[in-house]
Order: sequence, then C-alpha cells, then structure tokens
Amino acid sequence: MPRISKATEYNWKKLNSDTEAKLTKRANKTRSERRVTATAYLNDPAALRLLDAAVRACAPVEQVMYALVVSCLTAAGIIGKEHVRRFLAGYEKWAGASVDVPAGVWNTSEDVLGFIYQSLTAEGRRNLTGLYYTSRKIVEHMLDGKQLAEGETFLDPCCGSGAFLTGVRTADPSGLYGFDTDPVAVMLATANLLVKYSSVEFTPNVFCTDFLAPPAVGGKCIPRRFDNIYTNPPWGSDRDGMYAGRYPQIKSKEKASMVVAEALRRIGSDGTLCFLLPTSLLKIKTHADLRRLLLSQTDVRQIDLFTGRFDGVFTDYFSIRMKPGAGGTAGYVVRREGKCSRVKLSDGDRRSGHIVTEPLSGQDREIVNRVEACRHGDLTNSLWALGIVTGDNKNKVKTEPGEGLEPVYAGRQVVPFGFTDSRSYISFAPDEFQQCAREEYFRAPEKLVYRFIARYPVVAYDDGRRLCLNSANILIPSIEGLSVKSVAALLNSSLYRYLYVLRFHDIKVLKSNLASLPFPRLTPEADASLSRLTDDIRTSAFTSVMQRRLDAAVYSLFGIPAAGRRHIGLRLAEAGLRNCF
Repeated sequence: MPRISKATEYNWKKLNSDTEAKLTKRANKTRSERRVTATAYLNDPAALRLLDAAVRACAPVEQVMYALVVSCLTAAGIIGKEHVRRFLAGYEKWAGASVDVPAGVWNTSEDVLGFIYQSLTAEGRRNLTGLYYTSRKIVEHMLDGKQLAEGETFLDPCCGSGAFLTGVRTADPSGLYGFDTDPVAVMLATANLLVKYSSVEFTPNVFCTDFLAPPAVGGKCIPRRFDNIYTNPPWGSDRDGMYAGRYPQIKSKEKASMVVAEALRRIGSDGTLCFLLPTSLLKIKTHADLRRLLLSQTDVRQIDLFTGRFDGVFTDYFSIRMKPGAGGTAGYVVRREGKCSRVKLSDGDRRSGHIVTEPLSGQDREIVNRVEACRHGDLTNSLWALGIVTGDNKNKVKTEPGEGLEPVYAGRQVVPFGFTDSRSYISFAPDEFQQCAREEYFRAPEKLVYRFIARYPVVAYDDGRRLCLNSANILIPSIEGLSVKSVAALLNSSLYRYLYVLRFHDIKVLKSNLASLPFPRLTPEADASLSRLTDDIRTSAFTSVMQRRLDAAVYSLFGIPAAGRRHIGLRLAEAGLRNCF
C-alpha cells in the first residue's frame, strides 16, 4: 500500500475521533459519534483516497453519497440513459455536495460506495441500524457460485448496498429484489445494480421498506413468495417492541430471528434460505426459540463457521443454509477453516433446539456420556454478576494507589485460582458508575471471578472481597455438596476445559455456557480433598505439575480411563490449549 500524506493521515484521525471518549466503550456504542474505517469490508488504496476526499467535503453523508453515486454512474458511461436519469431524479434532494474524486477509483468491481458509506456513518447509528455490510469474500462463500434459472427470483430483505444482489449470477436482473429501511442504502444498492448490468435497460427492484412490517411495498408488484432469500439481517433486540405482535414465537425479541421467521413465511415450497447470523444464536439459552424454529420448520443443509470480524463489532458469526420443510433436519454439513464434516442430530437435539456444530468422535461421545452420567447439578441457580462498567475508565480508573482507592482487577489479571498483581485502582462509588452489581456480590466472603474474553473458563477463587471491571465477571456457585473451592477446581481442570471447547466455539465465556456444564455429586471427603487441592495451588503456583495433580483428581471423580485422558490431551493440543496453566 502506498504511503499516505500527512493531510490524509490527519483526516483519517478526524474520521475516527469521538467527541466524548466514554462513548467509545462497549456499553455506550449506541451513542457513539466515533467513525470506524471499514477496512475489513474493503482495504483498497484508491478507496481510502476517496474516503479522504469524502471527509474533506465536510457535507452531510447523504449529499456525499449522492455525489459519489453520480460520479460512479458517470464513470460507468450510463449517466445519460433514461432509466438512470429517472433513478437519480428520486434523490435530487441530496444534491449539493462536491467531492474531489481521485482518478481510477471506479476501476474496480468492489463495493466502493458501501465502503465509503459505512466509514462515514457514526458508530452509534451503525449499531442501532445494523449498518455492517457483508464483505465480498463472505458473500461469495454463502452464494457458492449460485446461478439463477430463468424466471427464478432472489430476495435480500436487508440488502444494504446490494452485496448479495450483485453477487448472485443471473441473466435477468429483473428477478432480483432488495429491501432496506435505509434510503441511502437503497440508493447505493440500486446504483451498484445499474453499474453491474450497465448493458440492460431496467429499473432495479430495490425498495425502501421494512421486511418485518408488511405490506412490503404499497402499490408495487412484489412476489408474495420468493425462490431464494439470502441476507445478513440486523443483529440486535427489538428494543421498542415494534414487531413483538407479529412474531410471538420469538421470545428473545432478536430482530435477526424475526427476519428468519418472516423469511419462512415468504419462501417458496422448494426455495433456499441462507442467513449470516451472530454465533450467539447457536449457543445462548435466550435464542433457543430460533433454534427450535429452524429445526422444526426447515431442513438445515449447511453451516459455515467464520473466524473474521466486522469493523467495530466484537462478535463471531456463522452462515446457515436450509430448505423449508417441517422437522426435516437429521444432519447437515459443517465447514470451519477449510475443514468439512457431517453432523447428525439426535431426537433429543431436535427437541431441545440444540444445533450441533462440532461432530463428536466415538471417543468424545464416550467421555461426554460418562460425564453426563455423573451429572448431579449445574450452576443455573447460582448468583452471577457483571464487573463494574465505569463509563469513563480514563478518569475513574487510576494507575497509582491513593487515599480512598482500592485495587480493581480486569480480565487479563484473572488466572486459574488467583490474580496477578493489580496495577489499577478505583474509588468504589456505585452511583457514579454506568453499571455496577450490588456491593454484596463484590464483598462476598468467597466467590469466583472468571475472564469474560477467553476460549475456556479461567477462574480465580477470591476470599479477599476484590473489585473487578466488566472484563471479569462474578460467580457465587450454589450446587448441593460442592464448595466454592471445589467448583473452582473443576472449572480449571483439563476435563472441563475440554468439555467447554468441545461444545462452545466462542471467544467469550458466557453465563449460559457455564450454567449448562454438568457437576457431579461429591462425598464430603471428595469435596474436602478438592478444596485442599485448591488451597495448595493458591499458596504455591499453578505449574504444570499442579495441573497434572488437579487433572488426575478430577478424572478420578468421573472414572475417565487412561485412553480417555490421552484423548483429552490430544484434543486440547489440537486446539492449541495444551499448556494453559
């Protein structure tokens, strides 16, 4: 990538500035004025130079995007065509901005318009509206070379700038339909289609309408059902309850789930559906409504697990392809990082709404069955609390001790059974924090603190009434016959690490995941033995020797034989988790 000028560097910094620093924090994104350059969507030197010019235009986003649409259509040589002039006439209210477009910007098939629009839109608005467009790489992966037959229809009900519409192959673009609630996005998607099909004189079927609030487009000739529905729906809650009455089966109020439910109403009997969704919908108990809907009303054909990120979004995602059909799912293909495997669902999986993404080997199944046979309880009825969200760490979290301050621990300082030294200090003033659990949770005589960002449980035992920030969460276990120290020992063992990564593929340790893990019935003697082992580790160090001692004790509780222990070690090593102490 060529070097950029000082002026360009200044403007990029200006683009990514935020007038209130605290608004850039995770809990405040909906109010953030910060802008994130969408380099994960498109990282092209020419597009970056255009972004610099767009920032320097100092005009409203709508006006800038209209000017760029005109420039793009001009470069495509179609600006003078009658159907193009009719399209632009509908957006002349946004005329007025002047953007110095660098040469060569439009000499690409990439979605430059979508890149600029995302990069110019404030993070808060993007978070509220779901303005995170799907990259070409992911779109191509999901479409998998799809070619529409004559007369076949294709709908993207949340089309953004039209990535799916321009990505699918067809000889007749009149069969492509796109909906979006954002009029700027509708303008961009229409322009992108006009450019792609520049030799065809047609009016793209892209409409500014809400897919979740039919009728879709009043007075327009829109099919009631479609042969294909592919989309990346907005992720987030229906905060105002706008759609709850239409989708009572979606108890979670997740808008992405509602889009899936509406798509099932609008898909043809032999149609194909494909969605890009946050991985949390596969795992969290709250979203069991969607999983049960999919397993009861569709035949799931393929799931792809992705490891990338959207710009400014700290969430894993997956795609799911399916056909309509009541209770047809018996198994499907799962693809992850180039590996492909076949997963079979049990009757219990279908009833419970459990969408399996990791095929279990015979050895895995034997170990899991052995552990489940010992299940006595779980952490469902335990006490849980989030760490402190100050809303302003820069001013409220200090780097030096002082009067009225006490140590506060972040997730990175949580290690198995304990904490590294804190280098942060805080005055505990709950009324001044944006979010704070009840003080009794922090001051509990004994509790567990676990990292929020981690691939498996990393759990500290705390009897020092410590404070923690929101990257470290609190658990006060309540399982009959198990002390807090014994729960810490089990969660930090290789067996529980294995059980966790076998079932959950996330970089977040979620309450719902931990609550689903099985815990055995312990005799008073076994509980006391595990508690003593926890004390031994806390007073020395959690070395590889201690890890082996802990693992041996936990394996014995479940009767895991030598072959099973070796298998667990291999599975953890394959996942890069062999030396996790």
